[in-house]
Amino acid sequence: MEEKQPAEPEASSMTRKASIASARDRISVIAGMAGLEARRTRLPWLAAGTAGVLLLASWFGSSLTITEANRAQTAFLAAGCRMAAIFIICLHTVGSQVREAQDRGTELLLSLDLSRAHYLAGRSIGLMLVAAAVCTVLWLPVAIVSPGAAAFAWLASLILESWIVVAACVFSAVTMAGVLPAAAFALALYVLARSIGAVVLIATASPFVTPGWSDRVSGALAQGISRLLPDLARFTRAEWLMEAPPGIADLAAIGGQAVACIALLLAAAAFDLYRKNT
Repeated sequence: MEEKQPAEPEASSMTRKASIASARDRISVIAGMAGLEARRTRLPWLAAGTAGVLLLASWFGSSLTITEANRAQTAFLAAGCRMAAIFIICLHTVGSQVREAQDRGTELLLSLDLSRAHYLAGRSIGLMLVAAAVCTVLWLPVAIVSPGAAAFAWLASLILESWIVVAACVFSAVTMAGVLPAAAFALALYVLARSIGAVVLIATASPFVTPGWSDRVSGALAQGISRLLPDLARFTRAEWLMEAPPGIADLAAIGGQAVACIALLLAAAAFDLYRKNT
């Protein structure tokens, strides 16, 4: 008697499931390598030490304030912890990615049975998890000074903001060769995204002078750039901690901007990675 052969749809389904599981395992391994590198470079200690210094500095500053000591302390901590988190995450992400490329670690991984998309996904996920951990550590002083629902909304917004920075750093590190140009590009993009609202207002507001062609061109250019960048001035606001937490609509708008920007930057990084290794 002839043995019955398995149905072709079932075989293809099993093969597809096996390939998905294999890709998931590879991505998780690469992401775990990013977390291990962060622990070995003493990044948690750096984040914890920075958080402690900022908390002590806020207590000292509030003791010198005559009125509104709590508001001044909260505003100082919110701004200081946000900027410290972004700066640490930017330098760590760029340094990690450039160091791996210079040590030929990227070429070694890509020489194995590993697609560039899986490699980039694993690195990005691992670095984003590290960024979320750094943000959580630097959020603790803010939670001590201003506990409540607004603090958790502030943390969620800071994590989304840091993920945008991670995507920008991955793109710049893949595109550029050195740590300094890659970090400078990522930080410049972050500063531009934080101030794009003011740039558009300055470029388009002229209530006393009739705008000429150069003013119209600069205004159109600023508005075009603003449509490509997320409005980071709406992210991680200190007013949430001192007045009222953001609504669901505000958080949804922030999340949508973050997802769109991260997808655009990682797609550009993937395009450049495939271009370099073809």
